[in-house]
Formats: sequence, C-alpha cells, structure tokens
Amino acid sequence: MNKLLLVADGGHWYDAFSWFGDVANFIKYLVVPPENYFHNRLALLNNMINEKFGGLGQLYQTLDDFFRKLATPKTAELQFRIPDNFWGSGYTGVSFNIFSGAGVYIQFIRGFLTAAFFLLTVIVCYHKLRTFFTEEG
Repeated sequence: MNKLLLVADGGHWYDAFSWFGDVANFIKYLVVPPENYFHNRLALLNNMINEKFGGLGQLYQTLDDFFRKLATPKTAELQFRIPDNFWGSGYTGVSFNIFSGAGVYIQFIRGFLTAAFFLLTVIVCYHKLRTFFTEEG
C-alpha cells in the first residue's frame, strides 16, 4: 500500500512492482549457483581423488600447470646493442636481436623435442605397466 502512495505522490509507476525484483532475486538464488560453486566442487573432487589414489590429483594438477606454461612460452631475446654516440659524436646506435632469425628453427627444435619426449614417455609407461601386470607376486 505504501508503494501505491509513492506512485500517487509523484513516484514512478514501476516502483509499485519492486516486489517483482525481490521474487526474481529469490528465484535466481534458487537456480543459479554462487560464483565459487564450481571451484569448490573441483577442489572437493580433487581432494577425493587424492584420498583414493594417493596424490594422483596433485600429480595431474602439477602436470597440467607444467604443460600450460610450456604451451605459452615467453619470447626469447638476445640483444646485441651499440648505444648512440658510442664510436663518436653523432654516431647512431645499432640494436640486433640474435634470436629474431633463429625463431623458426627454435620452434622446430621445440616441436621435435616435445614429440620425442612424448614418445619416450609413452614407451616407458607402456613398459612399466607391462612389467607391473606381468610380475608374479
């Protein structure tokens, strides 16, 4: 009733329906999870995996962080610089990045070494699993 009086006193017509916002917020509270819901669920799942498998979740997290950092490497630079006026007055300095021309080759070597280590890891894991399941207790 107070809201109808506000409308009559010069308020806006939609002030009479402000209860609708309260209802909408209540429905949102029931349906939409809080901001940290998925983070908390993932942490709980990680803890359950660690309890069952003895640190396997932590190992996965460590490997995941490692490969994420490996996927986005920082740009390597090796600068050769001669500053202005080094050889005399009016001399314009020189700057040269030694790795600028080698970037393509470094990417190729990085890809090749990544593939080589991947294959080596697969082979070693295969042999470890094979010996683990074929050993007689």
